[in-house]
Amino acid sequence: MADKFLNALKLFLYIQKSNIKTAFLSKADAAVNVIMMMVNNFSFIFMWWVIFENKGSVNGWNFGDMALLFGVMNNAFATFALFVRGVQQLPEFIDNGNLDNFLVSPRNSLFMVSVSESTFANWGDYLTGFLMFFISGHVSVENFFLFLLASLFAFIIMYALRVILSALAFWAADSQRLGDNIFMAFLTFSSQPASIFTGWYKVMFLTVIPAGFVSLYPVELIKEHSWSALAAMALGSTIFFILAVKIYLSGLKRYSSGNRFGVR
Repeated sequence: MADKFLNALKLFLYIQKSNIKTAFLSKADAAVNVIMMMVNNFSFIFMWWVIFENKGSVNGWNFGDMALLFGVMNNAFATFALFVRGVQQLPEFIDNGNLDNFLVSPRNSLFMVSVSESTFANWGDYLTGFLMFFISGHVSVENFFLFLLASLFAFIIMYALRVILSALAFWAADSQRLGDNIFMAFLTFSSQPASIFTGWYKVMFLTVIPAGFVSLYPVELIKEHSWSALAAMALGSTIFFILAVKIYLSGLKRYSSGNRFGVR
């Protein structure tokens, strides 16, 4: 088991090293892409700064809280886009039969699909995320480690949801657009002040579209050092990840039986 993990880690690091080398074939393009990603992020953050400057707070949330949310959100998405973005292409691989290329590998097929694509510009999201933490007003050594932990849990939730949405292609043809739209809705909900969701909206916010695990609980964890928020994030990320793997493996049985789309 340990040998398999180490081999997978070595392969992962080799792939990331190759991605970085490819991105830096044109250093100017790489730098521009990262800078433009940061500009795009801060244009969105500036809009919320203006709102909070005029409103003061939104249902108890201030700009410092939003800065924490943006920090966690950007770090989680950067991890997803840089290291496992290939899972977004899973529906295409299923529909055209190219998933076979990953199944013949001795390594885990979901792992191979996930690391098959990376977007270097998203290093700008990491820079944005850390900057937002340092301007949030909640800076301390302890909070920094809680920030990293919250970002990790948020990434796992994000990745698990994307796996579930992509795996729909095992059961329904042309599901790429549906999965992309739901994932974008998740990102949109995750970028809003969690305090605006109450009642049944909050239930949906934490279950159907689990955006609360990316916005509500991280802020509570970092601000209040809430053990309940930490437990909720740990439990939620574990459940969603296990569910995602089970759905993928269940769909894989259908694919391996020859019931794949595009076969003539």
